[in-house]
Parts: sequence; structure tokens; C-alpha cells
Amino acid sequence: MKQPDSVIAEPVHPGKSRACGLCGSRGARFLWEVTDKKFRGAGRFAYWRCAECGLVSLHPCLTEKELAPYYPDYVTAVPRDHNFRQRLKRAVAEDWYGYETGRSAVTGWLRKAATFPLHRLLSQLPRRRPGGRVLDIGCGSGGYLAFLADLGWACEGIEQGANSRRYAQQELGLTVHSDLRQLQVFPDRHFDVVTMWHVIEHLADPFAVLAAAHRVLKPDGLLMLRTPNADSWEARVFQGCWYGVDAPRHVHLFSPGTLERCLAGAGFAVTDVHYQYHPVDCSRSCMYAMEDAGWGRLSRLLARWAFPFEFLLAACVPLRHAWGRGGAVHVTASKVPV
Repeated sequence: MKQPDSVIAEPVHPGKSRACGLCGSRGARFLWEVTDKKFRGAGRFAYWRCAECGLVSLHPCLTEKELAPYYPDYVTAVPRDHNFRQRLKRAVAEDWYGYETGRSAVTGWLRKAATFPLHRLLSQLPRRRPGGRVLDIGCGSGGYLAFLADLGWACEGIEQGANSRRYAQQELGLTVHSDLRQLQVFPDRHFDVVTMWHVIEHLADPFAVLAAAHRVLKPDGLLMLRTPNADSWEARVFQGCWYGVDAPRHVHLFSPGTLERCLAGAGFAVTDVHYQYHPVDCSRSCMYAMEDAGWGRLSRLLARWAFPFEFLLAACVPLRHAWGRGGAVHVTASKVPV
């Protein structure tokens, strides 16, 4: 469906650029003019890198109303039966994140040895806190929160997508709020953990949301988030065709350095940083680059063979570590004592 002209983000001149939300600098270098490659929405969108701090931002930004057509509100169904995948996740949680069930020492060590290769795959899981409360900002259809609820957490979420929110409420029985303004309603020091999985890059004002998250966290609370890594090998090679750009939905693209600076400004200290290596980042970026180069037939061929290609990429993860930081950065941060 063709969108009105108002949603088209034309390239702007440096003199017209707004101040960087992170450092306040008005100096910016033009990076890319890109299209919506994921859902084929209309328009072209310009990204700029701040000359002072390096934060990559969409400019000019779209309003909430203008962005709405670029967000299809689909539902990701969550299996409620304890299938093999769910049982395996539960085992990793019990063995490596403190959700122990009282097995004997011998049995416990044997299973820990068996689940060790998988323990990093559940890095989104906070360690057990009896009676703990968690808030997931951008919770989608609620699969993550449902898993935490089964582990004993008191869960709440925020999700703007009406269909996803309704599914989480009605099918999974979760408490899910519809608007980020709910952050202003929660009392101070209410949650033990706040999570934001691939959310911060979508926010027009992530700095205000992080400050609100800081307020609602307990003094020993944790913020956990994951976002595309603008300093990754994929971002450097594919540039405007990088899968992590996802224009115009991604308003800001963070490197580990700009993300840490952003968190420090909101009162957080980073306690853990690691990287996610997902083969889809590379395979989709390759397809986008082929399409931009006019190699549509080759792109369609790669799409048909995407699964074996991604399986091969997954097998090369040890080499990926040698090449540098992964396509997504995962950060855990704690509140700085006042």
C-alpha cells in the first residue's frame, strides 16, 4: 500500500541536523539513505553518525502516526505444553541460573556438564530472586514473560501492538500494559529486573525511557537489554544493507561504547557485555545487498537455500569470535548507588 508523501524521509543537510540526543553535538556525518527492506514500505530514510560520540540516528524522525504503517501487528504463538525445547530451557535455568530443584550432588553435576554448551543461549534469563518482580518493555506476544512466570517471577509487560498484547493477556494470562507512559505510573523501586529485548533502537527518546527504568528499579535491581551492534563486522561490511538497520523502525543504532555512555547518563553501571552471533544477520544482509546491486535472481536463489547457508554460518561461530564483535550486543547494568 502506498504511503502518503509525509512519511518519506528525505536526506537532510548537516546544517539542518538536530542536536544528538546523547551528547548534544550538532555535527553529524551522513551514512546511508535506505529503504524499508523488511516489509517493503514506501519511502527513503537517512541515517547520520554523530561526529562527537558516534551514535547513529535516523533523521528526520517519523512521528508515531507516520511510523504505524511500518509495524505489522502479528502474533507469535507461544506453546503452552512442556515440549522438548521448553524442558531443555528449564533444565538450563535450573543448572546455571539458580533455579535448582534439589537433585543429588552427583546427578546435579552430571546434568550441569550436559547443559554447559547451552548455558549462554539463555543469557536473557535473570538469576533467581525469590519473590522477584520483572518488567519486560516491548514484551510482544509474551513468550519470555510466560517462561519467567513459570519459574516463579511476578511479571508485567508493556506492549503497544494490540494483537500481541491481547494474546499475552487472554491466552497467557499476563499483565500487559499498552503504553510506555505506564512507566510514569509505577512506584519507585518496584521491580527487581527491567528487560528490553531489541527495543531501545526503536525508541525516539531512549534516554527518557532509561531514566524511567532507573526510577522503578530497586537499589539492587538490574537492567538487561539487547540491541543491534553498530560496531559489528556485519554493520561495517554491509552498511546500509545491514539487517540491523531495519529502517525506519530503528531510530538509533548503538555501538557498545555509545550504549554504555547512554546507560551511564541514566544512572547505570554496565556489569556484563557479550555478543550474539546470529546467522540470519549475515544471510539477510547478503540478500539485501544483492537486491540493491540489481542481482534479484541471485537473491531469490539465496532465499531458497537460506536454511543450509545459515546452518553453515552457525557452524562457523568460533571463527566469528575471531573476526570481532557480533551483530547484537547484550548488556546487563546495575543502578549506581546515589
